[in-house]
Amino acid sequence: MRRLYKVEYTYSARDDIKNMKKYILDTFKYRELGKNFVQKMKKAEKLLQVFPAAYNKVGFRYRGFDVYLKPYQTYLFFYIVDEIHTTLTVLRVFKDGMNWEYILQSWLEKETER
Repeated sequence: MRRLYKVEYTYSARDDIKNMKKYILDTFKYRELGKNFVQKMKKAEKLLQVFPAAYNKVGFRYRGFDVYLKPYQTYLFFYIVDEIHTTLTVLRVFKDGMNWEYILQSWLEKETER
């Protein structure tokens, strides 16, 4: 029997998703696209719940955990896995094509200063 991981989001990841949805709604003025986007995010979350450590590590660490990357369609999910508590924390969500290494590294540096 496979175990499902509980998925949590940092405030930054929630803001990433909220800003992407706002961009879609403001740019295309079509609610159906916004709903479609939310469905994509929910599907990606379900995929992450099973075997989250099966995806690639990106070479960064956050609070002692390796950061993983799950590409899903045109989105990139960056997250950590806590095997002891069976939780997965989504740190950031970006569109592909963004300079994710620079953005993620800058974000991680700011987070460690806190």
